[in-house]
Amino acid sequence: MKKVAVITTAFGYGLEDRAFTYAATFTELGLDVWYCTREQLMAHPEKVKGVIVGVEKADKAFFDACVDLDVAMKFGVGLDNFDREYARQKGVVVANLPGINSDAVAELAIALMLSVSRQICTLNQECKQGTFTQLCSHSILGKTLGIVGVGSIGIKVAKIAQAFNMKCLGYDMFPFIAEGIQPIDLDSLLRESDIISIHIPLNEANYHMFNAQRFASMKSGSILINTSRGGIVDEQALAQAVVDGHLAGVGLDVFESKETVKPLLACESVVCTPHVAAYTHETLRHMELTIIGKMAGLLAGN
Repeated sequence: MKKVAVITTAFGYGLEDRAFTYAATFTELGLDVWYCTREQLMAHPEKVKGVIVGVEKADKAFFDACVDLDVAMKFGVGLDNFDREYARQKGVVVANLPGINSDAVAELAIALMLSVSRQICTLNQECKQGTFTQLCSHSILGKTLGIVGVGSIGIKVAKIAQAFNMKCLGYDMFPFIAEGIQPIDLDSLLRESDIISIHIPLNEANYHMFNAQRFASMKSGSILINTSRGGIVDEQALAQAVVDGHLAGVGLDVFESKETVKPLLACESVVCTPHVAAYTHETLRHMELTIIGKMAGLLAGN
């Protein structure tokens, strides 16, 4: 039996007893599972061959502490919290679950577009307060959607958007061919899009890629959606663009920090969710079973 530590609470989230639910699955694949925190693992790393990580830092200190580690897996897709180069130097295999949560993230991106455009959160609050004010909002039908990052999620966002007869423009660092998405340079996408949805991984090169200059380049009255990573957006500049009225609204599932997002939370036209794009019961259960099997395979040398 090879020992595997699960340090993310996202694994089994929503289950009454995750240990009981997956006990047989781990055992059948020859894995001895230990549910713990990052700190507990670093304090007692002996004989732990695999680790399942969520948003916790897998940095130099982590890999130095986990002396017996062979495989580190991300319970999700983005590896921005991993020091992959240092892991490689230590002989640790780093892996993730590419594309596994694309449907759920795409679904929430569209939901945020609708929530912001139709002012659903404001209308809901009005009803609950007993005022029942009938606000006139905007439709997304027939609008131009700019997709920044035409990978698995971006393509699925476009597919849903096409049901609303939206014109889809796409920008990516790499050439792409995707049905229903017109390739375009970033500056043109910013100028022409009514709604922009971000779907790129965070790295040093694109930190604060969306800054004051880029917001100024966006069409007046447009909407920004970010379900990717908070650090891609300069939230202070974004809040100013909303307060100034240049942007009509914002939908966020990710933030750079709880402090930097505070000015945006004060804006009525901003709709936020707490990094839950992948958090559907269906997606999490699929991710859990997939990562157990993949971990077993990697530890077996496959």
